[in-house]
Amino acid sequence: MSEAEPASVAEAPPRVPEYLYAIERREADAVRRWWQRLTLPTEALKAHTDAPPWPKGMRATLRRCDTGEAAMLTEAFRHLWHWLPADEDEPEWRRSQRLQAWSCVALVAAELREDMPKMPLGAALGQQKRETGKPYMSELRFQQLMASRTPEELVQRLRRALALIDKRGVSVVHLADNIVLWWREYQGGISPKPTERLGFIWANDYFGAMAGYRQDNQ
Repeated sequence: MSEAEPASVAEAPPRVPEYLYAIERREADAVRRWWQRLTLPTEALKAHTDAPPWPKGMRATLRRCDTGEAAMLTEAFRHLWHWLPADEDEPEWRRSQRLQAWSCVALVAAELREDMPKMPLGAALGQQKRETGKPYMSELRFQQLMASRTPEELVQRLRRALALIDKRGVSVVHLADNIVLWWREYQGGISPKPTERLGFIWANDYFGAMAGYRQDNQ
């Protein structure tokens, strides 16, 4: 498989097991394949594609970026943007919004070392830390994450959140979906259904993960 792979990504039947709130299944499939080539070593990548991994420096360059604007200038982001399905009739304002959202996806997803399909970020952060018996992310920090008001705050706090779980054990697709949903709400597109808003989704996953072991300790 070569750089012609994006076409096959777009045409392939959905393989993504996650429930999606903000992105299409073709986008989810594309971001997972992009992450695999960006992150996985050659032997691990063979389980997913015949295409070779990209040079390690590509991911390193993206991880050094602090803003979406900087990420947009990287080769890694250009690959992701090229793989995402595009609408030829898309208005310029909508394209600009998507660029901003997906550049943030790239900044955060590049931090992830291991993709675990179906595992939401909130649930991973709420899991019990063996050493302390407490969640990986404290409730205070979790509330701060949910209160992110700017893209810069969101990216910084998500990167810190991933560091708390050793940058492993989270679905890259869930991460992408969460970030795009955050951007949709940031730009005024809040769902009329409370259960489809990011705050509810994160809190439900986080406190749901905590409920099991807190109950056991009572």
